[in-house]
Amino acid sequence: MNTVSLSWDPRRLALQITGIFGMWLIYKIVDVLIIKPNTSALRDLPGPDGYSLFLGHVPTIVKEPCPVPHERWAAQYGPTFQLRGILLARRLFSMDPRAVAHVLNHPYDYPKPRLLRDVLTSILGQGMLAAEGDGHRRQRKIISPSFGTAQLRELMPIFYSKSNELRDRLLSKVAEGGGRSEEDVLRWLSRMALDVIGFAGFDYDFNSLAAGESNELAQASQKLQKSMTTVRKAVGLLDLLQSRIQVLCLIPNERQRLMKKSREVMDRVGMELVQQRKALLLQESAGEVKSSSVVGRDLLSILGQETTSTSAMWLLYDLSLPQYKHIQTKLRAELASVTSSNPSMEEINALPYLDAVIRENLRINAPVAGTHRTAAKDDLIPLSTPIVDRNGVKRWEIRVAKGDVMYISLLAMNRDKSIWGEDALEFKPERWLDTNKHPRVNELPGVYSGLMTFLGGPRHCIGYRFSLLQLKVMIFTLIRSISFTLPDSPPVIIKRSEIVTLPVIKQADGTEKSAMPLLLSAVS
Repeated sequence: MNTVSLSWDPRRLALQITGIFGMWLIYKIVDVLIIKPNTSALRDLPGPDGYSLFLGHVPTIVKEPCPVPHERWAAQYGPTFQLRGILLARRLFSMDPRAVAHVLNHPYDYPKPRLLRDVLTSILGQGMLAAEGDGHRRQRKIISPSFGTAQLRELMPIFYSKSNELRDRLLSKVAEGGGRSEEDVLRWLSRMALDVIGFAGFDYDFNSLAAGESNELAQASQKLQKSMTTVRKAVGLLDLLQSRIQVLCLIPNERQRLMKKSREVMDRVGMELVQQRKALLLQESAGEVKSSSVVGRDLLSILGQETTSTSAMWLLYDLSLPQYKHIQTKLRAELASVTSSNPSMEEINALPYLDAVIRENLRINAPVAGTHRTAAKDDLIPLSTPIVDRNGVKRWEIRVAKGDVMYISLLAMNRDKSIWGEDALEFKPERWLDTNKHPRVNELPGVYSGLMTFLGGPRHCIGYRFSLLQLKVMIFTLIRSISFTLPDSPPVIIKRSEIVTLPVIKQADGTEKSAMPLLLSAVS
């Protein structure tokens, strides 16, 4: 009987595996660089040339303030066109109201791209912002009751308590400075917003206004913000390849390591507070706790202290500019006419100029500049303004294939001159007091006053009323007592779109920091 001897050669096996992987990698490179760009449903759309073979239009978009390049291209090619992303990927850009409404009103057909969900999860955890499909529906159903009118009214004392504390601490700094003090208002507003979320979500005082970043959660949040600004300047080859080749995401990169460390702290502290809150509620309710009562952990991801604080910071910056100083004076006069130092929710919402200033700030200074969506299936996107493709064919709809990515510039739509008028780039609260002279505003699908700031459709920002009310109370309290102007030697402020739009200052040694220095003085 003959026996067959099977020999195993590890070197030969290694060569075979390497060969197979090499062929697969060559296929992926050919697929990404040649096949997909030349078979894409978007290939006939108009769009700018002059892009990088490796980075597409990304260097131009990153180099200029957001959304200046998108607005320039829209003026040349119309509101709907194609761009090139990393490794020549074709991307759809549109600020056409009908097209954007179609995408936002079908959120489960147009979820966030995988890479964006991964980034949001690494920063904010497994919350509503990163969830899709049934997971998102379930979380939204649980949390929605927490943002009703009655629930927001109960939060007013928290808003006033922390706004008053912030005012008093800033006035103390002014007194120490002999009547004037230069302060980083972004840092102060971030501290206050974190304290508000602590109380609103957990009945817990992080005490950030008093203790600064000594709190463990505040430190993690600060490091997370720094990691976003520093890693963005040093995007490496691996980061770029991971955005196009999913299997490479298994390899950890520097961004992931930095964010994971901060996220672990935020998750641990958040869950400890949730358990404390739940135990207290169990005591008070004899063993029965509704899911909507324990929403603190997700408040950190839904609201995020950075969105409200960033919005307030940009408003104070605009009010400090010489050309808009009269707006600060007019606003202060209205606020000073209110007899109560802590007006009710109804009273503060009834102040017309405060309301107009807040709306105009949210229009021109949307804290989140834009968002991406990816087609979950082949679809036709309708247009309100037709395009003429590269073949000279007039189209009233755009054909997209499964996997195509669309970028929606919320800020560009908020500043679109065809909708808001020729003065769309000006900070002009009066546009909200006059009769609406621009009927196209009604075409925008935004959930709040047509503004795209809080998105629209079934996945609009669930906490927008919370943010609005907190913002009004902050500005009411601060402007009544403090005058804001630019420093004597104001730095050049660069707007940079991260998760939120942050101010960036280039320092003498070439490094950058995120800060908003303003000169404060007491109102006599």
